[in-house]
Amino acid sequence: MKEILTTLCYGEVPAWVQRADMLDRWSGSRWGLLRAIVSRAGRYGVVVLDGTSPTDQMAAAIIGRWRRPPRVLMTDATWKRGDDWLDHRAMVAGLRAMDGPHITYGVLSSFERDAFPRTWGVAPERVVFTPFHYTLTRAELERPVSDDGSVFAGGDSLRDYAPLVAAAARLPARVTIATALLDGAVGLPDNVRSGRLSHDAFVERLRSARVVVVPMPANAERSSGQQTYLNAMALGKVAVVTDSPGVRDHVEHERTGLIVPPHDADALERAVAWAVDSANAGEVAALGARAQETARTRFSRARYAERLLELIAGDAR
Repeated sequence: MKEILTTLCYGEVPAWVQRADMLDRWSGSRWGLLRAIVSRAGRYGVVVLDGTSPTDQMAAAIIGRWRRPPRVLMTDATWKRGDDWLDHRAMVAGLRAMDGPHITYGVLSSFERDAFPRTWGVAPERVVFTPFHYTLTRAELERPVSDDGSVFAGGDSLRDYAPLVAAAARLPARVTIATALLDGAVGLPDNVRSGRLSHDAFVERLRSARVVVVPMPANAERSSGQQTYLNAMALGKVAVVTDSPGVRDHVEHERTGLIVPPHDADALERAVAWAVDSANAGEVAALGARAQETARTRFSRARYAERLLELIAGDAR
């Protein structure tokens, strides 16, 4: 019998397949998945759950009330404090329901590894940093990449698009911002188009842009944006990212991407203008190649799964 029960499906990773029984979260209802986790968890030494899933969180809370729960690794525990005091107290109560010496929380930045224990009152030794991975499929990676000279940005979580909009007015490039955050915005520069995109359209814009911008706010309490900038890097694109939690864990400034101060339109403009300037084409291509090699090796789905297995085996912290 395998030792791990999990809702994380890394079927392309042989070591993961060998050691983990994977529950397909997309094959049935949320309640069916909850029943499957809870009914089977007691037969395994370790249960690995997805911290972004309310169903997985509920399962962790039920397991946490057992007299002898299995070890639980809650991945991607990148949780916000809440919008107000009451919201924060509700979040704390939810975490308390699942918490105990049996559970370890995986966070996606070194910043959160240090902040999570203070924010949620969890013992530091039960919080581990697990660098994230790109999420593009093999088919999406294998499709041809183009360069139409444009700038692309996207996402809704912890984004600050005001500096990009301000910088765009001075940029000699078309700028597409895939977000709901600018719905109803007026006075956008003529070269800016904003609005929501389907997943496929989002990926196609990543694939064809010259530069991908991930602008995040100052003083963010948690990491965000890793999926967007790591996917861009995996496609060989120049990612311009604001200096927020998690960024320097995944991006090396001027080697695999460009890091600019948060809420600084001038710095953002300089970085993007450098990348779209044809005079810098050789350097831009070299940076993109380094980004691609780094993302596809250090930040692949396989490497992420291997890190989780190392944690479970007690070989990494």
